[in-house]
Amino acid sequence: MEKLQKLYDMAESHQVGVYFYDLGDTAAATVSGENFCAIALNPRDNRCEREELEHLSHEMGHIETGTLHRPGADELEILRSEYRCAAWVVKYLVPIDELLEAAEHGYTEIWELAEYFGVSEECILDAVKIYRNKGLL
Repeated sequence: MEKLQKLYDMAESHQVGVYFYDLGDTAAATVSGENFCAIALNPRDNRCEREELEHLSHEMGHIETGTLHRPGADELEILRSEYRCAAWVVKYLVPIDELLEAAEHGYTEIWELAEYFGVSEECILDAVKIYRNKGLL
């Protein structure tokens, strides 16, 4: 999967290590320090390329948008950073021009679009919501 490899390349270019580690009930997490940043993907929640793609893109989205949660962040700050991250993920996984082109070719059902883009239906629903909020749909 091309987008997944690009994410790994992006992580490497930012000197972010990506590791598979048992995180309990958490699918993925990013940890950073002064001279250190790493992403952990839980093998139990990343059993296929689609899951790995979505979890890795979410964590890279936090890095790319500078929205890693700081200790003691309040709920509003966390919600805002999650939205910014989700917008980055959507732009990366389901670009608006490709979404519109897919719709022109008859892909209009959520499940069809999910298959077309190789993502979950939830990701497509996020894309529709975010692109509507931006006035692009």
